[in-house]
Amino acid sequence: MLTEHDIAWMKANRAELVANRTSTIIVKYKDVTERDPFTNEPIGETEVSRTVQSVVTEISSATGAGADRRLENGIEVEDGDIWLSIAIDDVADIVDKIERIEYDGKQYEILAKDKKGIGEINRIEVLGLVIS
Repeated sequence: MLTEHDIAWMKANRAELVANRTSTIIVKYKDVTERDPFTNEPIGETEVSRTVQSVVTEISSATGAGADRRLENGIEVEDGDIWLSIAIDDVADIVDKIERIEYDGKQYEILAKDKKGIGEINRIEVLGLVIS
C-alpha cells in the first residue's frame, strides 16, 4: 500500500530522478493588465514568459510517418512534435494559463496538458505541436 510517507518521498526525490535530463524551456501565457470597471471583462492583455526546466522528449517523425493530422473513424487527430514534463512547483500558479512553449528556438502550440503524479500531483505533462 502506498503511504503518505511514500508520496512525500517520491515528490521530494523527483528532482534527483530527472537530474541531468532537463533542458531550459520558456512557457508563455497571457496576463490581464486591465479590466473594464463596470463589467470586469479583460480589456488589456500582455504576453508573459517564464523560463523553467523540463524533461524534453522530441517525438520522432518516423513514428508518425511524418503526418501531423490524420483521420481515425472520421475524427481528425493531431500528433504532437514534443513531449514535456515540467515540475508542478515551477508553474503551479500559471498552469491553466499556459498557451505556448518555446524550446530550442521553436514555438510550440499546446495540444494537451495533464497534471500527473502518484498520490499527489508533482508534474505537468505537455504535448506540443511546432508552429514556427
